[in-house]
Amino acid sequence: METLSLYKKAHLVVAAVRVLSHPKNRAPGIEDVCQCLGASSEQVHMVCRRLASQGIVDIIEGADGARLFVQNHMAIEDLSDDTPKSGMEEELEQFRKEQRQRDKKIEAMKKNEADRKKKLFEQLEEGLKKEIRK
Repeated sequence: METLSLYKKAHLVVAAVRVLSHPKNRAPGIEDVCQCLGASSEQVHMVCRRLASQGIVDIIEGADGARLFVQNHMAIEDLSDDTPKSGMEEELEQFRKEQRQRDKKIEAMKKNEADRKKKLFEQLEEGLKKEIRK
């Protein structure tokens, strides 16, 4: 369940809540959803908190633990379906971006140096022409 996008995780959790609430005729607990999905408790808790903040599910704490209720399943469609990048991929992308910026700076410095040399040679040539005329 780790590599899935939040959109897909939300669909799985909401489906599990609906399936588990049907036979018992009561809202399932987070541990029930964990067992149904074969996911760790931490992962399911994290997804449920995100879904609760979006108004998709409601987490009700009771004497027998936290129970999940589907509030607005249509709000799942507003979530991004992009697969999250790992930390390494983000670091590599940042490194590549910095390399491109550094390469642009180097190219600009080379161009400025070439322009400066050209201007210097023009000044020297002009000075030599004046000396020859005298």
